[in-house]
Amino acid sequence: MPAPSERELSAEDRQRLDDAYRRLRTAVAAYEPYLARDQFVAQGRAAVPLDELARAQAEVEAAEDELWRLREELLGWVRPPWAPGAGLVADWFSDEDAAYDELPAS
Repeated sequence: MPAPSERELSAEDRQRLDDAYRRLRTAVAAYEPYLARDQFVAQGRAAVPLDELARAQAEVEAAEDELWRLREELLGWVRPPWAPGAGLVADWFSDEDAAYDELPAS
């Protein structure tokens, strides 16, 4: 039996997924400023406090884990072992990629 699409989910389950996507987008946006900190250090500027960086990374990982847990629970999607973590992909939620969200399953 094929996995259901997001369109086939109940409104409540779609909202759960939307909330998880939003949480991950927010976490990645909050983490992105820390990605260029090496450049700041090279320029003689203060480095970001490690506790701030650790909290931002932990939130990205927790949000991503929750999204994949919901994807598996609701859609039967299992995260590929080769997929990079969201903390490693700065353009994870590019607006240009939105067109791929509703492509029919192959």
